[in-house]
Amino acid sequence: MNKASLMAALIAGGMSLNTLAAELNIPLSMEFIAVNGQEVKSNFFSHKDELELEKGEHTVALVYKDLIEEPYGDGHQRVNSDPFLLHITIDADGEYKLRPQTPIRDLKQAKAFAQDPKVKVTHSGGQQVQYSIEMTTIREESIIDTLTKELTPEQKHKQEVIAATAPAGSATNAAAATTATVATSAVAATAPSQGTADQVQLQGDVKLNPEAMLKYWWQQADEKTRKEFMTWAISNM
Repeated sequence: MNKASLMAALIAGGMSLNTLAAELNIPLSMEFIAVNGQEVKSNFFSHKDELELEKGEHTVALVYKDLIEEPYGDGHQRVNSDPFLLHITIDADGEYKLRPQTPIRDLKQAKAFAQDPKVKVTHSGGQQVQYSIEMTTIREESIIDTLTKELTPEQKHKQEVIAATAPAGSATNAAAATTATVATSAVAATAPSQGTADQVQLQGDVKLNPEAMLKYWWQQADEKTRKEFMTWAISNM
């Protein structure tokens, strides 16, 4: 459908043009956590690089995660930031691109960015973008935390990141905390306790759940296999 047909369809349907959405695009080295009090779902196997936003003010929680080549040898080092908040005003349709102010080419630059993310946001149409960045002190959970522990402090803190993106005084703020609590409780119910084997059972429809399958096979693996898997998982994130 061309633009003229799309606009005609919207007008005929009684839809306001103000409801048209824009897209916020991030690089592979960043990850969405939440927007306006709602968690952004993601998994180990795919990277969500675009978020649809309607016109207005939004708060988006992100985290920087990168695998940087070490200056000596053939090794790589994982560099993660604490979650940070992007406060942005969307006043035009089109694509909004968020990128580091300066390209990150080495380990020193990556660590500096993780400590103090300095970004730029540009609009595909060239319009000026109103935004600001706010750092948090909430740590992001790791893959090991997710697979080997029941309810970690990092998982508890994640609900604080989600709630921090909700409009002040809104019902969404409380709802986000409730949703996060339910989600982490579900993880606790299926995650293996240390020293307990075969706690996750693959039965019925659970076989179709990649998360349950991943936890199940993690329990079956020996220490060597787990380390090899972690190396593979980190290099493919």
